[in-house]
Amino acid sequence: MERAMNSAVSGLRSHQLMLDVTGNNIANVNTTGYKVGRTTFADVLSQTLAGATATGPTVGGTNPQQVGLGVRVGAITNIFTQGGILTTTKGTDLAIQGDGFYVLNDGSANFYTRAGAFEVDSAGYLVDAVTGYKVQGDSGDIVIPTTVTSPAAATANATFTGNLDSATAAGGTYTSPITIYDSLGGTHTLTLTFTKTATPGEFTYATTESDASMTIAGGGTGTIQFGGGGSITAGGTGTVTLNFTNGATSPQTATFDFASAGNLAPVTGYASPSTLSLLAQDGNTSGALQSFTIGSDGTINGTFSNGRILTLATIRLATFSNPAGLTKLGNNLYRESANSGLANIGNPGTGNRGTLVPGALEGSNVDLAEEFTRLIVAQRGFQANARVITTSDEILQEAVNLKR
Repeated sequence: MERAMNSAVSGLRSHQLMLDVTGNNIANVNTTGYKVGRTTFADVLSQTLAGATATGPTVGGTNPQQVGLGVRVGAITNIFTQGGILTTTKGTDLAIQGDGFYVLNDGSANFYTRAGAFEVDSAGYLVDAVTGYKVQGDSGDIVIPTTVTSPAAATANATFTGNLDSATAAGGTYTSPITIYDSLGGTHTLTLTFTKTATPGEFTYATTESDASMTIAGGGTGTIQFGGGGSITAGGTGTVTLNFTNGATSPQTATFDFASAGNLAPVTGYASPSTLSLLAQDGNTSGALQSFTIGSDGTINGTFSNGRILTLATIRLATFSNPAGLTKLGNNLYRESANSGLANIGNPGTGNRGTLVPGALEGSNVDLAEEFTRLIVAQRGFQANARVITTSDEILQEAVNLKR
């Protein structure tokens, strides 16, 4: 009877632990990034009453006689299946689609999480909203300071589009003002004057400046030749060299491109009114950060007041050879263990790492229907083991009553 009671007691303990794990799963049904736990039982070493015997010349062999000594919890395993993606529309909320963990740091050690509810704190750091730990990127702590600026850039290339009227009489002119930037981000205006020559389809051009802080040191003149179809056949590019007296870098050379305009038509020479104008140039003033967005590849791109978009940082993800071996710390955090393997850190979308879903969070992967079923199974197992104890007690009582 003692063996039966001890076995039943081990069953009570094990099923109680199963209830604990199941209850914790149900409690975390709405916890961001939570991974469900599963209880696995293992039997306890059996007591051998009689060993096995081999087959003899006249009789067959016999099997061992063993009585089990109960049950124990063999493992509690975290199941890292994908949780549902829940849209929040908040720009700093991130969900991982696929494998990987965000890397957080408390100033002394790294921690790992699937919960991507992040905030930007008063110092500009991207932090975990629960713990305040800093999110790690390609250069360590990710910081997005509001004081960051996009540097000024001097104009090196200017692209034109539009038309020069091939029906213009010889000597007729057309002017087009353009704005360029120096190395300090200062703006300056140049004027291109196009003059029709007596040669069919041919224009010459000259460049003049209109402010006292800039002089033309060379170039700025050229000839454009159009063919019978109205497209440029010669003189598609030109240059102008500028000197500045305002402290900007001098000399500065800018290239004029009349022959290519990206997806738009380049400069043409049709018999229609002249419309040539500046399409784009690569200079800019300095700019203040206005907003930022996070891409699926982890890049954080800032949009600046000068129209530039610059990459500020890249969020990194960590993968493990055995994520189920990670140690849970609470607050949705994990850390490495002896059986998790080392963190393999890299950019989202590379090396079997998942991609990010901005404006969303990963929900818990708890299946309530499955958990309630486990709850019933654990309850029945607990009840059945309790009945074994009751029955064993009644048999012992009967044995005691034999004395009467």
